[in-house]
Amino acid sequence: MSNPYTLETRVDRSVPRREVFRQLRFFLKKMRERNMIESGGRAELVKDLKNIRRWGGLEATIMARGARQVPHKVALVDDDGELTYGEFFQKAERLAKALHERGYHSGANVAVMALNGRAAILPLTARSMAGYNIFMINGNASAAQIEEYLDFHDVQVLIVDEEFLPRITELARQREVILGHLEPEPVEHGPHEGRAFESLEHVIHTANASHALPEKPQKSMHVVMTSGTTGMPKGVVRRQLNSPQGFASVAAAIPLERNMNVLLTAVLFHAYGWAYMGFSFLAQSRVVTRRHFHPEQVLADFRDYDITTWISAATRIRTVIAHMDEAGVESHQGLKVITNSGSPLLPVEIQRANEKFGPVLCSMYGSSETSAVAVAGAQDLVDDPHLTGKIYPGCIVKILDDDGNEVPEGQEGVVGISCFDLFAGYTDPNIDAPMIGDLYYMGDRGYRKGDRLYILGRADDLVITQFAEKIYPIEIEDEILRDERIEDAFVHGVADEHTGQALRAYVVADSTITSEEIRERVRSQLSDAHVPRDIVYVEDFPRGPTGKVISRELPEPDQDNQRESSTTTRNE
Repeated sequence: MSNPYTLETRVDRSVPRREVFRQLRFFLKKMRERNMIESGGRAELVKDLKNIRRWGGLEATIMARGARQVPHKVALVDDDGELTYGEFFQKAERLAKALHERGYHSGANVAVMALNGRAAILPLTARSMAGYNIFMINGNASAAQIEEYLDFHDVQVLIVDEEFLPRITELARQREVILGHLEPEPVEHGPHEGRAFESLEHVIHTANASHALPEKPQKSMHVVMTSGTTGMPKGVVRRQLNSPQGFASVAAAIPLERNMNVLLTAVLFHAYGWAYMGFSFLAQSRVVTRRHFHPEQVLADFRDYDITTWISAATRIRTVIAHMDEAGVESHQGLKVITNSGSPLLPVEIQRANEKFGPVLCSMYGSSETSAVAVAGAQDLVDDPHLTGKIYPGCIVKILDDDGNEVPEGQEGVVGISCFDLFAGYTDPNIDAPMIGDLYYMGDRGYRKGDRLYILGRADDLVITQFAEKIYPIEIEDEILRDERIEDAFVHGVADEHTGQALRAYVVADSTITSEEIRERVRSQLSDAHVPRDIVYVEDFPRGPTGKVISRELPEPDQDNQRESSTTTRNE
């Protein structure tokens, strides 16, 4: 292969050792204050330390602890039923034995293309027991992307939900294929109880229980696929860690607790959903998760499982609120925490969420390459809905000018960060991490006020209008959405032959609101410089798995998506 993949650490952390220990102490302090972990005494601590030395500090050690301490408590509720902590760990261990006996260990590569549920979580847990590397594949990847990704990374085993089989090409099948979640009827017929491939449940059930797992397996690498819509998505190598202390900022800002009832609608093939899953199991909570997102199912799960903590993303929070409005549901009581990441909620959306659920919405700023860089608690957002989050020990955040120099507090610039669990690098050795000096470049612009971080938008979203003003689309979106007749909005910059750049707004709106009403609202509440040149009416937005709008798939203005198009003017 001309361009072999790499799992080597190629991104250095610029976090001083003293700051790492400061973060660990801070994390343990917050965990004790919240009574998040049941110590179980010296004997339990010895077992934990033994497992940490053997498997690391993540999924296998966490679930082994749950299996010892609360074996009969329900750990997972998914589309295939319920599993207690004891049942879950037994299945994970049997899967590790089965894959290890088949030769998938010592750095073998196993890919998982499975939606939320045991077909994703069991291989994640088994990986450190058997010693294989795991590659989590985005459920929205195309057939060509999957084929190239598997081949590039020399994947030996593909665990895939049966519904995705039509996207698995003949070349992609040139490895062992195991079916994760099964459809009610076979998607393809074959020799394995009527299906094309062996099921994950069969692999677990027929595992050789007497097969010995290694006392010190090779360390497992966790690779997350980015959400690229064209070409081969990047593989993000998560750094090997023996401590979950990167969650310190979340533990400090968000009132998580032991024995939560958690609804996880954030996807597990991204780092955000995976991290909260691990922390929920560490707190020995009951985790409810579904393969597909439906707002009516969310409300049913709230009720049926007495959900106290909802781990979600902005687009899904918006969708549930819109469904509640359509269904005449005024509010839902009982949630203590809602978390959001991936893309920000606008101030008007924070207000609506608080009206529906109470002041429980929290927000996290980070990416697949980082941990929670900054976190805003519920009261933080009530007091300051423009806040992105507070910066806690273990995270270094600097605002820099275009030459890489740190700017004074309150001044706008690009965001550079480092943290304890910064990623190790990309799997393609030809792709380097974007760095500004020794800091990872987040691709955003913002400013700091003390320990408070404010993100203004993506650096490439910045629009310089004909007024020579810097405009961030997020502030226009927030104002447009304050009109109750508009369900959703997206604003970005487009080319303009006269001014270089102009603003275009896409809206999902009812039939009563005109383009000029939208423009006048923006003009009166913001400025002439903020007024969109174009306003395009659409039924919905094309979105990626994290809810971000795929702007290149949006339509150009035409006679079918305009209202009062004859009045569309250019600000001059």
